[in-house]
Amino acid sequence: MSAPRSLLLSLLLLFAVLLPHDAHAQATGTIRGSVLDSSGALIPGASVTVTNAETALERKADTNAQGIFVFPNIPIGTYAVTIGKAGYRTEERSDLSLLTGQVIDLQLPLAIGESTETVNVTSASTLIQTASSTVSTTINREQIQDLPLNGRNPLQLTTLTPGAALTATGTESGQQDNTGLTVNGLRPTENTYELDNAVYNNRFFDSVPILPNPDALQEFTIQSSNYSAQFSGAGALVQLSTRSGTNAFHGSAYEYLRNTVLNSYNHFPAKTSAGTPIKPPFKLNQFGGTIGGPIFRDRTFFFGAAEDLEQRSSANPVTFFIPTAAQMSGNFSSVATQLHDPVTNVNYTNNQITRAASPLSQALYKTYLAPLSATAAGQVTLSPNSNVSSTQYLVKIDHKISASNQVSGRYFYNQNNFQRTFTAPTGFFASNLFRNQSLALSDTHIFSSTLTGTVTVSAGRFARTQIPVAPGLQSLQSLGQNVPLGTQVPIFPGIRANISGFVNIFSGGALTQASTTFDERVNFIKLLHRHTISFGGEFERSRINANDYSYVPGDNQFSGARTGNAAADFYLGYESTFTQDNGRTFYLRENRPSLFIQDDFKVTRDLTINAGIRWEPWLPPTDLNQSLVGFQAGYRSTVAPNAPAGLQFLGDPGVQSSIFKNNWKTFGPRLGFAYNVGGSNRFVIRGAYGLFYGFPEGLLYQRTNQTQPRNFALSIANPANAWDNIFAGTTSPFPRAHTPVSQFATYQFTLPVAGGVLDSNSKVATIQDRNITFEAQINRTTAVSIAYVGNHAQHIMGSRQLNPGVYAAGATLANIQSRRLYQGLGAVEVASSYEYADYNGLQVNVTRRVSQGLHVLTNLTYGKVIDNNSSAIEGNAGPPNPFNLNSSRGPADYDVRLRYNLSALYDLPKFNTNRTLGAIINGWQVNTILSAASGTPITVTSGTDRSLSGVGNDYADLIGNPARVSGASYLNAYFNTAAFQQAATGTFGNSSRGILRGPGSLNVDASGFKVFPIAERFKLQFRAEAFNVINRSNYSNPGSTVASTSTFGRITAAGSPRVLQFALRANF
Repeated sequence: MSAPRSLLLSLLLLFAVLLPHDAHAQATGTIRGSVLDSSGALIPGASVTVTNAETALERKADTNAQGIFVFPNIPIGTYAVTIGKAGYRTEERSDLSLLTGQVIDLQLPLAIGESTETVNVTSASTLIQTASSTVSTTINREQIQDLPLNGRNPLQLTTLTPGAALTATGTESGQQDNTGLTVNGLRPTENTYELDNAVYNNRFFDSVPILPNPDALQEFTIQSSNYSAQFSGAGALVQLSTRSGTNAFHGSAYEYLRNTVLNSYNHFPAKTSAGTPIKPPFKLNQFGGTIGGPIFRDRTFFFGAAEDLEQRSSANPVTFFIPTAAQMSGNFSSVATQLHDPVTNVNYTNNQITRAASPLSQALYKTYLAPLSATAAGQVTLSPNSNVSSTQYLVKIDHKISASNQVSGRYFYNQNNFQRTFTAPTGFFASNLFRNQSLALSDTHIFSSTLTGTVTVSAGRFARTQIPVAPGLQSLQSLGQNVPLGTQVPIFPGIRANISGFVNIFSGGALTQASTTFDERVNFIKLLHRHTISFGGEFERSRINANDYSYVPGDNQFSGARTGNAAADFYLGYESTFTQDNGRTFYLRENRPSLFIQDDFKVTRDLTINAGIRWEPWLPPTDLNQSLVGFQAGYRSTVAPNAPAGLQFLGDPGVQSSIFKNNWKTFGPRLGFAYNVGGSNRFVIRGAYGLFYGFPEGLLYQRTNQTQPRNFALSIANPANAWDNIFAGTTSPFPRAHTPVSQFATYQFTLPVAGGVLDSNSKVATIQDRNITFEAQINRTTAVSIAYVGNHAQHIMGSRQLNPGVYAAGATLANIQSRRLYQGLGAVEVASSYEYADYNGLQVNVTRRVSQGLHVLTNLTYGKVIDNNSSAIEGNAGPPNPFNLNSSRGPADYDVRLRYNLSALYDLPKFNTNRTLGAIINGWQVNTILSAASGTPITVTSGTDRSLSGVGNDYADLIGNPARVSGASYLNAYFNTAAFQQAATGTFGNSSRGILRGPGSLNVDASGFKVFPIAERFKLQFRAEAFNVINRSNYSNPGSTVASTSTFGRITAAGSPRVLQFALRANF
């Protein structure tokens, strides 16, 4: 073990030994301040007590020689602060609301008098942050509980944060797609999620798993810029807090209901043969409950929550074509294109095919296609089922061992089963089972009035199994295909047969994924004179086991290249491409150690400096299978000496255990200030700069799983034999075991080697974050902030084509391989740190705390994100021009220049003068979320490989003014399509990325509640909620591919129409 790692582990072990190992998992904040006399002089030795109003938790401390006190890491909630000293009146401040991660900074005056005299001031916390330079937004319990949420997914509320946008989020389908939160222009995978101060990231995707339902959450905070050195991550820090028990029993029971009748028609509805619009069937029941209270008053509390979701629905209708009965008899006379024999190339007279049909094609047609209801032309319209079943429960225990030790633990479980549908025949889908678990244990121990320590231990396991489903579980092999599976598969392998322009007989790929994370954190907080110093460390261990059998049964593509028609290709069984592998498996192990120190220095009563540094070395993961493959031009492997030049393997000279090089020099300084102008707590100027590091997700390493020698993938273009027995006359290389490392030295590579590699010279991503904020509290209930937020990200890991073909005279699509940069290699995607991004934004935020029944949070963001690639890292070919990676510089795919959000909760005024009128009107609450945004960029592409480079996503040539022609249809001619043409042969197109802008969006969700008091503490609530209540058609971007003539320039899809939901709740 290296010296730096040994030192780090020793320090972490020392921290862990020093602290008691109890269990406590709560979201916390800090209350601190100074005590002054009437002249403004600081008073040392004053006694300060903070008391939680709901649990009676009490902490005590004395002010130090500088008159300063601090209560770090106390559970969120409502507090009273009491200050006393001989010769002074006792001062008490009540109703201080402490939020997650918040620092409440108080200046408390004491008046001369008897200590038995108490001055009680009921004063809510200030709405502005006077002691921290972090830019953050907190969504409280009322907002989580009462704002309308489609699918009851709390992640949707993150968009109420300035600079935040959701590009993809799960709703009815159980939240399994929570992967699209981008904040201040940074990638979704850069975000860090915490649940009760414990890490809550699925490291395979670096996304947030399924969240607890809104009834189980107390609040959450999004720290969007320059957070403390205590925390890792490069993007936003999203801290979610679950509810706790209190001294009073409380709970709820509820059910939410949606069905087809309550929904409106989409702007582009499917229609019956008679032209009648169709609403896809939909029924949703979401029901559950919570309960919390004391086990022993003032000491031990519990909270529990459970919820089930049952959704029975059909996806939007899909339309496709199947070969007609005549065509499956060899009669293609209805096809205008002249067809020819795939072997002899002789034309068929009147398109009557004389070659014998494929028995496999006939069996597949008879089993899956013939039973479908089709028109005479073979058109089929289906509404595939998209059912979801989900259950979750949460248990939490809080216990006060003593005045110096408060402990608790929390366990969260979720299981989600849903059907992933495809444009495929009836009964074809992929059954997905997600099973997620999260456990958090920690303890906060008070050593003295100036020293507090916290140790937190957490574990999370996020597992997924995808099982292909086809009626009768009939595979191609069971239907007669003489092609062995690539390897033995423990579950049904599925079917992959795509007839281009007709139907994709596809049931998804078999796969299993499991991401397990263990995390230990130690944090000390020391009050030293005017300094509040935090220091500690963290050690996170992740294990990712993934098995992907998608291509084990073989992928069969019928494009029409063999006969002139895809259905004729299928009839005869002659494919354009056959691809098969022996399964892709990898077992990653990664350690993420870190140390930090943070000093919040109160220079004066009005000026606070936040300075810190975090050390988090990048130790890229290792693979237990040793399947990772690297690349460095000209390198010759000694581990696998027969490998083409450039390939690197674990054990080669200079190659580390993870291909990427360890980086022990990743120090991240963070510096900020908060200036309380005039000490009035009415106007604050805050600013900060920080250096952050971003580590790639586990999915990145999957790209090497098709690369020899450990794994083997075969791709045959235009196979000589029909698909019934592709390997007739030869020997199939399958089934094939994974090659052990011991055989790498003698392995004979099949050339050219294709797949994916890692650029061994890649660097860790760095993000330089900066902000300046002007914040003012207008009155007791309203605050306004204006902030500039910016960042510069470089060395972001991205995917690109490593081995394109170089254009030369005589170049064709058929001779790309002979023109590739690295002979011996075929098409190879490389993961390398070539990407960058820049964000600059102006953010205006207005908060109105509850006053006269109204709570408002609204913000406006004007910003711009520029990068050179925005696409997902896996399966992305990267910039069209691989010879000039900067040629794709332009607005990011998720760049939205202008975004406005408004959320409001309003309790209608009560009428007490008329009992009858009051019974009708009283108890109503109305709430809304309004969001409006400008459009996202549109990049116009050729749609074919005009550069003949093998990349295939070239830009179009711009030959005119792309603005929509006056009088042209908005939907059918969104832009001037005549201004574009396919790029000239051998070029990458002269138009630029993001040259156009798509339609903007406007959405209004609303809810109305009526409360019926049954008893003093028991109430019934009826809720009605509407999503897209104004039923506005929010159009998707138009087709932007020149070669797709039927959709080019046309808008063919829109967002969800108005959806209604009703609920009945019982609360106590």
